[in-house]
Amino acid sequence: MIRFFLKNAYIIFFLVQTNIFCQSVDSIRVKLSQQKDTTKLISLLKIGDIFYNSGQLDSAMVYLKDGLSKANNLKNFKFRGAFLIKLGLMEREKGVYNKASEYYYKALEIADKNSFVGQKASCYNGIAIISAIQKDFKKAVEYYNKSLDIYKATNNLSGLSSIYNNIGLLYLDQKNNSTGLKYFLKALDINKSLSNDFGIAVNSENIGLIYDQLNDFNLAFIYFGKALKIWYQRNDDNSISINQGYMGNSYIKQKKWQRAVDTLQKSLLFAKKANSLPAQRDNSYYLSTAYEGLNDTKNSLEYFKFAKQLGDSIQNNEKTKEITEIQLNYAFNKIKVQDSIKHQLEVQVKENQLKTEKNYKYIVSSVLFLILILLFFVFKNYKEKTKANSIITEQKNIVEKKQKEIVDSITYARRIQSALLAHKEFINQNINDHFVLFKPKDIVSGDFYWATKKGDNFYLAVCDSTGHGVPGAFMSLLNIGFLSEAISEKNILAPNDILNYVRERLISSVSKDGQQDGFDGILLCINQKTNAVSYAASHNSPIVISDSSIIQMGTDKMPVGKGVKETPFKLFEMNVKPKDTIYLYTDGYADQFGGINGKKFLLKKLNELIASISIEPLSKQKEILDKRFEDWRGNLEQVDDVLVIGIRI
Repeated sequence: MIRFFLKNAYIIFFLVQTNIFCQSVDSIRVKLSQQKDTTKLISLLKIGDIFYNSGQLDSAMVYLKDGLSKANNLKNFKFRGAFLIKLGLMEREKGVYNKASEYYYKALEIADKNSFVGQKASCYNGIAIISAIQKDFKKAVEYYNKSLDIYKATNNLSGLSSIYNNIGLLYLDQKNNSTGLKYFLKALDINKSLSNDFGIAVNSENIGLIYDQLNDFNLAFIYFGKALKIWYQRNDDNSISINQGYMGNSYIKQKKWQRAVDTLQKSLLFAKKANSLPAQRDNSYYLSTAYEGLNDTKNSLEYFKFAKQLGDSIQNNEKTKEITEIQLNYAFNKIKVQDSIKHQLEVQVKENQLKTEKNYKYIVSSVLFLILILLFFVFKNYKEKTKANSIITEQKNIVEKKQKEIVDSITYARRIQSALLAHKEFINQNINDHFVLFKPKDIVSGDFYWATKKGDNFYLAVCDSTGHGVPGAFMSLLNIGFLSEAISEKNILAPNDILNYVRERLISSVSKDGQQDGFDGILLCINQKTNAVSYAASHNSPIVISDSSIIQMGTDKMPVGKGVKETPFKLFEMNVKPKDTIYLYTDGYADQFGGINGKKFLLKKLNELIASISIEPLSKQKEILDKRFEDWRGNLEQVDDVLVIGIRI
């Protein structure tokens, strides 16, 4: 759950320390009965802010709804708009986005009618935040810019800081880290000048997310820690939960599974205390992953189901439709008000004519004239609707055309990638009996298999590049290029020396900014003169089936690319007999979710399956493996590229 910041120009944010929290609420409650109407409304806003600042969203809403009811009875539109904006913020924090949108658009109607410029900016900001959460970036940018124009015109520094923060989040979501960091730092400078600890905490948290995304975990935790200190000082349960969720996810990225579980369990308790469904959902997803890292399948599945249930309740198609309907109703009501004003003017004109003109013929002429005007507007509206429909149809055609161009481009990229993979005829010339099971997740693949020959040595690589789809395909092309360069141009023959060379090329080419891109895989070498088999391996390890027994071969637990460990790769030798079968595979088959309980297939089960079918012809083995994979997957989405190759010596 990403942290947004909502600025309300008509509500004072009260920063309350722990030791005076209860005293502040009680004293305001006592004074309520003794205060005038306007002062009561201010007090109810104060109590709502106090509970919000401590992360108690439900308690805040009780007082804000009471204030809204009183503002409605008093017909005080400025306070009515202020309460609606605050209630929109509460519902958004809880993940009830359709209700939050309803409050924002109601407040925007009031701000439009009464020229409340500050409230207008706050409404635009709130609507933009919900649009960003729903990945409608075009609408989010439109409304952020509307809000930004108002804050610049009124020199509202606090408002500017909130918009800079929220625009930074759009770039963060699109992984444009440098631009996102620039906006977060601009917002942080403003909030420091205003001594706004709430804004400082939000900005620090988001800067932490930038460094977390760059895998600079030390800097990420420094900024997370700055924000967490402020949230504890404010007793803000909701913000504490979100912050610790970020920290738990960082521990997951570092594979510190137990620390991740401990941190996320605390975070989930705070999320439940604040009744924040998005925070509960995100922490549950993180816990599912952390428990999977600890091989605790039961807890992993339990938290995954709980997170899925929360996700469905927060946002589904019906709620998205509701938000769209709220927006359309706002637009319709705005037109309706304008039509009502026009209608009143027309009635006024008609009454004046009836008073001044007694002549029946003139009255009839006037009525006919009004009918002609009405017909003119009906015809004009018809033409405008026809034009609008034409524009919509044209835009739809443009979108479909662009989509086709993208798909065609990716399909062409698949042809390029396929041309660089090992050709079937080339493998047949060098290995008599084999099979290749290759099932990309998308049109193009991050997994690849590649072969070449140098002298008496035949090389076969089975690799899993960083990512899948288009990014993975780009990496696979780069990896193939470096492998070919090592063998064909640099005349490096030992598989381990080849991987060492490729790792150096990857680090110098794509890891300058700290990215850990490269591949895991196996490079096999068969000397066709001596039949000696050697290999080098990164994370993945080959298996040999000899007399129906599984022999698990060794591997180096480090990537071919930038990693924590960068020692030289080892050279492994294989003692294979005639009719022994070597199997090389990536992790896509074993990681596939499926079966009755939606669990992973797992590596052990894959090896046992291969051993059970090893006596079959290799072409038959491929059919069995393919069918078993599809039966296991069922209706679930394929999670990764799948590559399995069998070679019979």
